[in-house]
Amino acid sequence: MTNKPKHTILTVDDEEGILKSLKRLLNDLGAEIIAAKSGDEALEILGKTKASIIISDQRMPGMGGVEFLGKSRKLSPDSIRILLTGYADINATIDAINSGAVKYYFNKPWDDEQLLSRIKESLDLFDLTLENRRLTALALKQNIQLKEFNNNLEQKVEEQTKEISWQHNQLKKSFMETIKSFSTLIGLRHKGIGNHSHRVASLAKALIKDSDLSDEEYQDITVAAFLHDIGKISLTDKILDKSEGDYIRADIESVQQHPILGQSCLFAITGFEDVGLIIRHHHENYQGGGYPDGLSRDEIPFGSRVIQIADTFDNRVFRKGYPTEKELSLASAYLVQYSNTKFDPELVKRFIERDIAKMFIDTGMVGSIVLQPELLELGMVVASDIYTKSGMFLLPKGAKLSDGMIKRITKMNVVDQIRGGVQVYKQTKAEEVKDAAV
Repeated sequence: MTNKPKHTILTVDDEEGILKSLKRLLNDLGAEIIAAKSGDEALEILGKTKASIIISDQRMPGMGGVEFLGKSRKLSPDSIRILLTGYADINATIDAINSGAVKYYFNKPWDDEQLLSRIKESLDLFDLTLENRRLTALALKQNIQLKEFNNNLEQKVEEQTKEISWQHNQLKKSFMETIKSFSTLIGLRHKGIGNHSHRVASLAKALIKDSDLSDEEYQDITVAAFLHDIGKISLTDKILDKSEGDYIRADIESVQQHPILGQSCLFAITGFEDVGLIIRHHHENYQGGGYPDGLSRDEIPFGSRVIQIADTFDNRVFRKGYPTEKELSLASAYLVQYSNTKFDPELVKRFIERDIAKMFIDTGMVGSIVLQPELLELGMVVASDIYTKSGMFLLPKGAKLSDGMIKRITKMNVVDQIRGGVQVYKQTKAEEVKDAAV
């Protein structure tokens, strides 16, 4: 079975001899040669067959070559049109070329070699035109596919980014919950430390809020605040049960080792190197003379200076239980008194200007109620320190319940039931007055 010729050449002339001459000339091109004796016959052929090249004589009865070639453009727009003409028809030929109806023209009698050469070039040009069109269409299709792919890719990347971000946030939450659990474990060793560490962390976060710190630096300070007393696990019950005023020299030496022991506890944990340094130096004094290394000013890590203020303030105001406003004022005054000697003056100034002590002031809430963990609601305020039956500290009085806090309390209650339920404030005095007016 022979393959169909790649090209079709349509010849149009009312003279049989001209058509035969053209067929003989073109026979070796491997194209299908179709002959028509009039413009009308040729148009009928083009309605069924598309031609690569159309060769037409100008002078024919009825429809002339220029008119025919002009009409052929609608039926076979890609065809390359060649006009055979005499010198007398030169003006019509030029008009046809200018209008685009004719690509080339040859005067009769033509030169076989020149005509054949031009036809071969025309076949190559026809192939190139179709190939360019195919490639353009392919490129357009691929661009559309690429655009759709990019849109899908962007959507997938966005979805994956959201998923990674969610997982990262969950990991951060889990990490901080773990740190809080460590802090609570410390509290099991010494009842006063657990809730103290939570309050110190709250004070420290209030001090560094809106500071020019990276996320990593902020987290390191927060973690160090929760774990700053981890070294006290090594202290004996005899020392832990004493007040500072009753310490003998040996007791003081033991206590002054706890920042070093605290750093040692974290030394082997990758990524906790800076946390350990902050813990080691949280008892250094701004003008020197503190322990364990007697550092001063900027030699002391920023986080250590923050925790020293939070630690000192909390120790002074919670010596006798939940503080009064007077005790809070006295503790604040103590920070001011020893500003620039024990404490970083800029941080003390920030503590006072932000009125950080107010987080422990009784806001006048009344009508506290005891609820089971599953009935707690977002925004409720804890009315008394929360402990489990085994004595594990969970949250201090005054904490405003967040979603994470409620989940933690609920989970812990399954393992180690909350002692006496959770006491929370029902409403403020202002809200009670408003309710009474209604």
